Amino acid sequence: MICNSIRLRLLVVAITSIVVTIAVAGASLVVFFERQVLRYVEQDLNIHWTELATAFGTEGEAGLSQKLTDPRYHQPYGGAYWQVSEGGRPILRSRSLWDQTLPPGEPRAGAERDKAFEVEGPDGSELYVIEREVTIDGEQGSRTLSLAVALDHAQVVELRQAFGWDVTRVLIPIAAVLVLFAWLQLSLGLRPLRAVGHDLNRVQTGHIRRMTRRFPDEVAPLVESINKLLDRQENLVRKARDRAGALAHGLKTPLTILGGEVRRLDQTGRPDAAERMQEQLEIIRTHVEREVARARTSGASVGCGAYTQVDETVARLLRLMQHLPRGEELVWQIEIPVGFAVDMDPHDFGEVMGNLLDNARKWADTRITVRAEPIGEKARIVIEDDGAGFSGTHGARPERGITERSDPSSSGLGLGIVEDILAEYDTRAEIDGNGRCRISFEIRLCREPLPHLKETVGLQQDQTLDARPQVAIRG
Repeated sequence: MICNSIRLRLLVVAITSIVVTIAVAGASLVVFFERQVLRYVEQDLNIHWTELATAFGTEGEAGLSQKLTDPRYHQPYGGAYWQVSEGGRPILRSRSLWDQTLPPGEPRAGAERDKAFEVEGPDGSELYVIEREVTIDGEQGSRTLSLAVALDHAQVVELRQAFGWDVTRVLIPIAAVLVLFAWLQLSLGLRPLRAVGHDLNRVQTGHIRRMTRRFPDEVAPLVESINKLLDRQENLVRKARDRAGALAHGLKTPLTILGGEVRRLDQTGRPDAAERMQEQLEIIRTHVEREVARARTSGASVGCGAYTQVDETVARLLRLMQHLPRGEELVWQIEIPVGFAVDMDPHDFGEVMGNLLDNARKWADTRITVRAEPIGEKARIVIEDDGAGFSGTHGARPERGITERSDPSSSGLGLGIVEDILAEYDTRAEIDGNGRCRISFEIRLCREPLPHLKETVGLQQDQTLDARPQVAIRG
C-alpha cells in the first residue's frame, strides 16, 4: 500500500540513504584497516626474514648461528614459522612447523619478490609468506638457498573482526543522530505547509478572510494562488446573488401587470379565463422565487470563512416578526447561549431561520420556542410552536410548505427554500408534526473563539426589539 504521507516518504528515503551510507562507510573503513594491517604484516615479515638471514650464516645444515627472538617459532603451530630450503627441499625449519613444511612459492622477479603471498599452512591455516633466495659461500663452493618466513592469517582476521565491531559501535550512534536530525529537518521543512493548513482552517471558520502571514518563498506562490481563488469564489457568489436580486426585481413589475390583467378579465365577466391565468401566474411566481432563492444560495461559502452568530441573527429576525401580523400577540421563548456560532453563511442562515420563524408565526396559537444546543461537533437548531401539527408524519414525509396547515395565500415555498439551502450544507430539516409543529436541523458548530465577539444577552419574552432586521422573510 502506497503511503500518502510526504513526511513519511521523505523520512523513509532519508533513513535508507543514511543506513546505506553508514554501511558503505563502515565496510570501507574495515577494508582500509585490513589493507593497513597487511602492510604492517608485510613489514614485520621483512624484519623476520632479515633476522633469519642474519642468523643462518655459514653453518649450512648444522643450524643457526643465533636463536631467533620470536617465541612463537618454538611453539607447535604457534602462528610464526620459518624454513630454509635448497633445491626445493627443506633443510631447516622452525619447531612451530612440527611435522609440516612450507610449500615453495613460485619464482618471482623484480619488486614482486619482496611482496608477501598467501599459502596453505599447517593445520588448515592460511599463511602470509615472504620467500627470497640467498647465495652463500661454503667449503664446497657457492650455494643458493631459499629462506622463507610466514605469519598466520587468522591474526589478521581477528583484528579485522575486532575493528569491525568497534566501527559498528561508533557508527550506530552516528546513524541515530543523523536520523534524528533528518526527522528534525523534515519537521522544520514541512512546518510552512502545516501553517498553510492551519490558516485555511481559520479562513473556513471565519477568523480571518485571507492568509496574510509571511510564508517562505517556496510556499508563498501557493498561498497567493489560494487567496486569489478565495477572492474569485467570493466574487462569484456575490455576483450570483446580485443577479438573483436583479432578476426578482425585474420580474416583479411584469407579474404585477399580469395580475392586474387577470383582475380585469374577472371584472369583464370572464372568471374562467381569469382563474386559469391566475393559476399560471402563481406557478410562474413560485418557480421564479424558488430559482432566485436557489441562485442566492448556490455556491455559498461553506468552506470560505462563513460563520453566523446565532443569537444575534435570531434577535434581528424576531424584531421583524413582532412587526408582522400576530407577532406581538405571541410569546417568543429564546433559549440560545450567548456567542453561539455555526459554520454557515449569514445570508443562508437568515433565509432558513426567517422562513421557519415566519411559518411558526402564522400557525402558532400562543407560544413559539427557539432553541440552540451543541451536540458533539454540530449544533442543533429547533423551532417549535404550539399550533396544529402535520398529518402524514408517520412513515411518509409531510408535504413541503406545511400543506395541511397552510392557508389559501400560502404557496408552500418556504420549507422548499429551507431544504434547498440546507442541502448545500449536507444536512436537512427534521419535521415532527404530531400534535404540534417542531422543526429542527443540525449544522456544523463553530467551536473556536470568534474575533471581536460581542457580548449579548438572551432575549426575554417581553423584551423590546427595535433593531432593523438584515434579512428578508420569504413565505
